Amino acid sequence: MEIDKIEKVHSIGYRLKDAKVTINQDIKFNVAGTKTEGTQGEVLNMPQWIGKILSDNNLAALDSADMITELKQALSKEKMVGEYQISTLDPHFYIKLKESMNQLSRDDFDKIESIMLELFRMRRGKLVKLADSIKLNSELYNKLTVEESIFYKTIHENSVEFEKQIRGEVNE
Repeated sequence: MEIDKIEKVHSIGYRLKDAKVTINQDIKFNVAGTKTEGTQGEVLNMPQWIGKILSDNNLAALDSADMITELKQALSKEKMVGEYQISTLDPHFYIKLKESMNQLSRDDFDKIESIMLELFRMRRGKLVKLADSIKLNSELYNKLTVEESIFYKTIHENSVEFEKQIRGEVNE
């Protein structure tokens, strides 16, 4: 599966996860078998996608992580671990970050995008070096985002194939 398809599947999965939502006004609805009731000020757990709809319509406030702060912390951690190690990111880090960035003004978006690209390029360089030398193991897998895992596997497989070709080994 290609990265964009896997990212789409994981984006859907992320939106199905529960999120905390603070109700702005009394609500009661039943959509597709999901019954929800809430009074003003109440905090409920509900699927992310429902919380987003309520938030977009000013019926509730979706409690979500400050992804800009998380991005800055991730970049700082990545710099601290050094050139030969990689820090841990949430598997849906880039999915959540892109969703958060879509809410920003153009100027803020450009500033945050440059920080994101710095983190991305730093991690990509490390992943290429690692993927060239070792197969993806569970310890490393747990440190990567969904997109990075696919990227890593692709680089590793291509590196192994390239080495076989150079050595003159025949695939059967």
